This record gives sequence, C-alpha cells and structure tokens, in this order.
Amino acid sequence: MDIVHWIEQNLPITSCTSDVFIYDDMESQSGQSLPVIYKPFDANQASHWQDRGQILDYLCATDGREKRLLDFGPGDGWPSLGIAPFTKEVIGVDASMKRVEVCRANAARLGTTNAYFVHIPAGEALPFDDESFDGVVAASSIEQTPDPKATLREIYRVLRPQGRLRIWYEALNRYGGGREREIWLSAIGHCTCRLIIYVRDIAGERTEQYGLTFRMSREELAASLAPGKSEPTYGDLSIKTLDNLRLQIVDVRKCALRHPSAKTLATWLEEVGFSEVLPTHDGGTFARRLYDHVPIDRRPSDIDGLDAVLEPLVGIAVELAAPIGLDPMITAVK
Repeated sequence: MDIVHWIEQNLPITSCTSDVFIYDDMESQSGQSLPVIYKPFDANQASHWQDRGQILDYLCATDGREKRLLDFGPGDGWPSLGIAPFTKEVIGVDASMKRVEVCRANAARLGTTNAYFVHIPAGEALPFDDESFDGVVAASSIEQTPDPKATLREIYRVLRPQGRLRIWYEALNRYGGGREREIWLSAIGHCTCRLIIYVRDIAGERTEQYGLTFRMSREELAASLAPGKSEPTYGDLSIKTLDNLRLQIVDVRKCALRHPSAKTLATWLEEVGFSEVLPTHDGGTFARRLYDHVPIDRRPSDIDGLDAVLEPLVGIAVELAAPIGLDPMITAVK
C-alpha cells in the first residue's frame, strides 16, 4: 500500500477548493518577497528585473494603459498593484477572503487608490456586467478554480469586444522525470504546519493534492519525516511515520484540480468564443535575460529608468509567437 492509498483509507478527508485548501491560511502567498509590494526595488537584482518585465508584460499584452482591468486571482496584489499606476482602474477578484484582505492591506500601505479587491466564492459567477473590462490578467489562477473552462467563459463575458486576456498558468509538463509525486511543508503559525502531497497525472492534465495539518512546527515535522535532512522529499514519507504521528493530525484536506496545457487552453479559448489565441514569449523571461547583457555601469538606477528601457522591448516580446508545445504565456482576444 502506498502513502496516498493509506491516507484515503485511514484518515478522514474533507474535499475542498484551493482557497480553503491552502490560500486562506497564508499570510503572504509570495513569502513577502515581491519587489515594490514588499521590498524596495533594486535595479541591480536580476529577480527584480524579471518581476518588472512580467508586470510590463501584463500591461502591454492587454494594452492596459489608462484602461479598466480585471486581475483574476491577485494573491498578494500581484500583478494588480504593479500595473495600477499605469491604469485607470484595476479590480482584483479572489476566492480566498484572506487573499483579499492581504491585497487591501498592501494597497493601503502603498497608497494605491485605484486598485480594489473583491471576494467571490470559488466557482461563482463574476459580479460584473457584460463587457465591463478592457482587459483581464490571470497569473496562475485559472487552473485553481473548480472548472477552468467555465472560468474562461465568465472572463469572456465581462471583456469588452477586442478586449484581451493575458494568462500565465501552471501546466504539468514541467513536472515530468520523477516529479509526478512531490511534497511541500508549509508553516501555519508557530505551532502548526501542513504537509502537502502532490499527485500529478501529467498526461491527464490533473492534480490531486492532499493536505495534512499537524499540531507541530514545520521544523518538528521535517525532523520527524526525515531525521538528519533539512528538507524531506516524497521518498522520505512512510506509512509507519504518519501512523505514529496520527494524533498530531488536526485535519486532512483534498483538492482536485485541472491543469490545462497550452494546447488545451487554446482549444477552450476558441470554444468559448475568443477570436484570436496567441501563444507568445513573455516579458519576465526577456527582462531576466536582458539583465545579463547590460553592463553594471549601464543599468538604470531606479524603477522609472528601467521601465523606460523595458516597456517598448517587452511590448515587442509579448507579440512574438512562441511554440505552443512549450506551454508559453497566452494572449486571447475577444
């Protein structure tokens, strides 16, 4: 019997959506690592260039300057708070009330007055009239919904004619070669943590996630699962260890998700009604590579200088076709 079968047969499991599974329990979805939102922008850090390139990607791909945009699944306020200074208005919607609260707090701290955040229970219709937005951005969020194709249908409904949707998504092809089953330990407060087990069906484009919440710190659980190792792996799990820790388990959750590839997304987008589906290169990757080719003495010293350099180039990158088999970012035009 493997670990997953043992969990299914021996522990009381509650099926839930992804907001309940993990996002409601996270103080910061990004680990408070985001430039501008949590950290001062540093033009000498490659990761900050990449982040800025990705923000400009969403702006350019949606033609979002001075427009009304929807951010589907903003997490900590990303990319909403990054693109807000360029837009007329951006509204972020999330199924996790915790994420909405975090986004609102970050917006208030940054003094951003044209970004608003709304809670919408998972799977429910968007509370907006038809053709309400000029553009929509979605960063690794559509695949977190109970029915991704229905979500695309709702996004299509609220987009204005010729409006653009820009999508980043987690396709499963990247997890081949032994990563079909993985674990992740997430701290929840000082004395509670969650062991998440990922079971990926790459060919079927589906993932089952099991979340076991323990009345233990993350460090204590890691030491129990894999003594002598800093980070346990799926191979370190054993039925005996989990059985011994059973009294420390607070709850067990299961979340099943569909993770469409670019090919599947393209088919769905066309079926929903989008007139064009454009798999393209992305601004974040471009900005990161550009960083390596710009000498230190020629790098912009601040965020405004970097924007001036990056925006016209990112605008070109997001129009360049990329092989769909690589699961690149996608722009869909209504």
